[in-house]
Amino acid sequence: MLQGFQSETNDSQSVFRKLLTAMASPGSIEKIDLDIDCPGNLHSASGGILLTLLDFETPFWTDLDDSSKEIQWIQFHTSTPVKNSATNSLFALCTHYDELEDPNLFNPGTLSSPDLSTTLLIQTRGIDNNGKIRLTGPGIQTEAYLRLKGIKEVFLKRRARMVENYPQGIDMIFICENRFVCVPRTTILEVF
Repeated sequence: MLQGFQSETNDSQSVFRKLLTAMASPGSIEKIDLDIDCPGNLHSASGGILLTLLDFETPFWTDLDDSSKEIQWIQFHTSTPVKNSATNSLFALCTHYDELEDPNLFNPGTLSSPDLSTTLLIQTRGIDNNGKIRLTGPGIQTEAYLRLKGIKEVFLKRRARMVENYPQGIDMIFICENRFVCVPRTTILEVF
């Protein structure tokens, strides 16, 4: 089995701090500079984030095959229960970004328990700040721009409409290799 973190305590704290920074500043691209041996199609930032956030009590869903080496690695290092339904998960990983069309397939939480919503990790072909996705809202000085290579416009437009249901919604983390960017449920998306 491939190794996860070199130092579980220090590495998970490092990743968690970067996640907090990225969630507090939507559109800012963070980089995980750790040596994480992720199997198959699992990006190193995905691996680091999952190792940080998952444990034996955290329901997790992914589009990866149940018997894949990626799932075996995730379960070996976290003991997370893998769910058959995205609506029953607190965290979800989408590796087939080209098939992702509807963010409403994931749990938005409830008015009384918005914390039970799904945090969605989406692996992409590329991330940069020179795109046609405009971000505004809390944590953004005026506006930020993103390009998320491979993510369908229909998915982003449907997610844009979800902000009206706040505090319900999904938090999203877009990942490419060792880089990631967060788009919390409070962030307003405009695609043009």
